[in-house]
Amino acid sequence: MNVLRSLLEAAVVLVVMLGLARWALAFFGKKTTFYRPTPARQLALLTWPLLAVGTGLAAAGPDLLAPVAAERWLAWAVLLAVLALAAPALVLHLRYYSLNAATALLFDPTGGRLQVALDDVLAYDPAHQGWPGPAPVEWSRCRWPGVFWRRYEYLRLPLPQGDIILTSLVLSDMQPLVRYLRHFGVAVTERRRGWAWV
Repeated sequence: MNVLRSLLEAAVVLVVMLGLARWALAFFGKKTTFYRPTPARQLALLTWPLLAVGTGLAAAGPDLLAPVAAERWLAWAVLLAVLALAAPALVLHLRYYSLNAATALLFDPTGGRLQVALDDVLAYDPAHQGWPGPAPVEWSRCRWPGVFWRRYEYLRLPLPQGDIILTSLVLSDMQPLVRYLRHFGVAVTERRRGWAWV
């Protein structure tokens, strides 16, 4: 259990250091228009689920093999409850990562630029390929975002060469992109779903 406690403390220190570095760099850098699923973004999305799992293991771990049956059952119940709370976010995160691990988005609404690259190859540029259509763009959001600790949502851009899916791993807030698409007359349908699975 000392190993788990050390890992948990290291994770907390790492999150605090990344937050402070990001805050300090925000003063000197300009607002980025290039988005991709960076390790810092993934760590930010997984902070609370991983802390919940770590805390549950640290709290229940010593009693999982306790000699008294009541203590064993209680420890297993605590561990299963914590895993049930963290599992939806972990599963959604893995699904979104499998879809967008190689996705890069260049989005600058003030400059009028939107490009999507897959595996460093330009996959979509409305300046050359036109806007998505005729099917509407689907904007799917979780109905109960608190269950998943963070906002998990995605946009499905229907294109002639196939759909492109942009998840919250690439762009944390989809509303500016939705407003940008609607400004150019693209139909965007919003769907509230209990489980924002692609």
